[in-house]
Amino acid sequence: MSGKSKDRLGRATDNPCIGLCRFGGDGACLGCHRTKAEVKGWKRLSDAAKAAINDRIAQGGRQAVQADPAEGKAPRKRLRKLDRKIGKLESKLAALRAERDRVAGAGRAG
Repeated sequence: MSGKSKDRLGRATDNPCIGLCRFGGDGACLGCHRTKAEVKGWKRLSDAAKAAINDRIAQGGRQAVQADPAEGKAPRKRLRKLDRKIGKLESKLAALRAERDRVAGAGRAG
């Protein structure tokens, strides 16, 4: 942790990763002591949540701070993003089904 980024209360919000990304039996990273969810969602967390995690790590604690996964983004924005992804996947699925039908039809004809 370099201590460069801070929240409005002056607490560190830097990513505590030290590059040793291995998870122990308790689900915490052996390098930075964050949970998989905290590691994966770090960019989306609010500065307050990041600071709380960094404070916990600095105090030697390994128990996870519960954070709302959509905390860093407005829920409506997240929903719109998910709707766009679903739309794209539905389009791809329709194309794959059409291709499957063509292949199946060609197999019956030949």
